Amino acid sequence: VGSLLVAMGAGALSLLAAATVERERVQLDRYRVRVDSRHLPPHGLTILHLSDFHFKADGLVQARKVANVQALLAQEHYDVVVLTGDLIHDIDGLPAALALIESLRPRYGFYFVPGNHDYAEYTPWGVFGHTWRESTGRDFGARDLLHAVRALLDFAGKVARNDLVRMPVRFNDVPGILDRLSAVGVQPLVNTSARLTVDGVDVWFAGVDDELEGRCDLATALGDIPGGVPLVLLAHNPDIWLQEGVDRADLVLSGHTHGGQIQLPVMGAVHTQGTHLRRTQPAGWFERGPSRMFVSRGLGESIPLRFRARPQATLIHLVGSK
Repeated sequence: VGSLLVAMGAGALSLLAAATVERERVQLDRYRVRVDSRHLPPHGLTILHLSDFHFKADGLVQARKVANVQALLAQEHYDVVVLTGDLIHDIDGLPAALALIESLRPRYGFYFVPGNHDYAEYTPWGVFGHTWRESTGRDFGARDLLHAVRALLDFAGKVARNDLVRMPVRFNDVPGILDRLSAVGVQPLVNTSARLTVDGVDVWFAGVDDELEGRCDLATALGDIPGGVPLVLLAHNPDIWLQEGVDRADLVLSGHTHGGQIQLPVMGAVHTQGTHLRRTQPAGWFERGPSRMFVSRGLGESIPLRFRARPQATLIHLVGSK
């Protein structure tokens, strides 16, 4: 009995830490990346990569996490900030997201691509909301209940298969969100690109729409970019790595996976967000030929738990070939 109580106590403490302490322990990682391009500014280019904020209206954990991010970055210098989607968890979190954004001070550029949560608010119980809306004007009957039960069983099956979990209950005004971002100096890159000139050298940033809720079009995003120039591609979902033409980019920056959020010994990530990534590596660096992709663990959570997958902010210093 004593051993059982000790085990239960340890489990409870681990759960408490995963729900509070680990969610606040933001880790600032630094990388120096040499890209196959001689056309970078003389001192290179430093990119602050942030992803998956999942901002809500308020909350003590969120407030402490934001304070930690700001403290970590207070003395840092960076040329560009890139945000790779899931800025908000629900639309009420937009003011908090904008407040953090306005505290960041890049020297030259600030770019954003949307994620699936920027488009829609999700919940596994959302099926009842959809079913109720579809039955407006008539009684909620046995057929509606059967539809809801089937949808929930399908949801459980997708979780078991590590497949896409997607039950939006409210769709956001994405053009309105992009307008609010533009008003505070952030340039959205939705299937388009932007040329950034630093010390007389052009560096290109391209971004694609979300693969799940938007209309991702890599060919259009890259269409105006000349050959042989440094190119950083932003995509919320790392499945962009599977698309033809992605190897034009020197560096691909993504998020979406949260590093699995819950990383178990041996098994790895409980869920990898439906991407092609392995449970043993749901985030970090990936290489193929001359191209590299970095998948951030992000700052926020889809469910309020993190275990062995700390929130992450990243400074990437790009330097060119000699």
